[in-house]
Amino acid sequence: MATCALISHVMTLLPDSQHSQVLWSGCGHIYKFTYQDTLLVAKVATVPEQLAHPHITQSQHSLRRKYHSYQKELNFYQHRAQWYIDACPMPEVVVLAEQNAVFIVVFKDFESQGYHNVSNATPEHVAQMLEWLARFHAIGLVRPVLTETEVQGNYWHLDTRPDEFARMATGKLKQCASAINQRLMACPFQTLIHGDAKLANFALSSQGVGVLGYDFQHIGKGVGVSDVMLLLTSLYCSRELQANVQICLDGYFAHLAQALAGHWPVTKIIALEKSWRALWPFVWADFQRFLLGWKPDHQKLTPYMLHQSELCLEQLSDVSC
Repeated sequence: MATCALISHVMTLLPDSQHSQVLWSGCGHIYKFTYQDTLLVAKVATVPEQLAHPHITQSQHSLRRKYHSYQKELNFYQHRAQWYIDACPMPEVVVLAEQNAVFIVVFKDFESQGYHNVSNATPEHVAQMLEWLARFHAIGLVRPVLTETEVQGNYWHLDTRPDEFARMATGKLKQCASAINQRLMACPFQTLIHGDAKLANFALSSQGVGVLGYDFQHIGKGVGVSDVMLLLTSLYCSRELQANVQICLDGYFAHLAQALAGHWPVTKIIALEKSWRALWPFVWADFQRFLLGWKPDHQKLTPYMLHQSELCLEQLSDVSC
């Protein structure tokens, strides 16, 4: 397909908001269309002057954060996706472009290839998503994908949420927010994390034999259990979380060990698992800090999250926060 011609065709779709899906907070649209007998999906994103979200304080920082997120996604598809595509299936990219602060990604339609989003994941779905994440994190650990200037991944880390931090009520968690962030950043096992690994960003095979991951706006450096934590918050209510978290963690680390075998000695794999398991309470406390400043009545503020945060703060009791 001729790149320029396809981009021009996509641009003609932009006024048609009636036959599209609106992106987060009015930041563009997703269009499904046929071009040269191929069913395609175009993600066309641009950051408006006013984000249409009730829980985000409008600021230049929030606008820059969203703009940079689309830049990061294009950069991932352009320069890194080829390292991941075999082990971690993702939608096939046809065209990438940035024109006058408009970000365009055109994919082959994965629904026509037998993949679809689900609102309720089966245990088999959960296992497949955890395996996808384990493989994704393993590649970041064994390949030189992290640069010296790599930014932190995920959308809630402390440095990217000053507005929410300012709104957060005073308390121990707020006092220790920097110490928690530093503990996560100081982990010697850093990898490239997805950063928004929720159920909605995975598509499952209708044949039950595969999963696609997508939406890489919040990719960056971090610890793998940060992605696992977010995925579980999108899958389970508090009671289900209590019942399934250990199975999910064990399954994730089993897949991670399998993906690293042949690249790392067993002793190093064991050290990685020990390090990341120790950070499990810290990733929950870090996410809770964001939620309390963003939407303090959020349904994800479950008893399990609060308990993990308490465990984190107990470990910091001898640290001057």
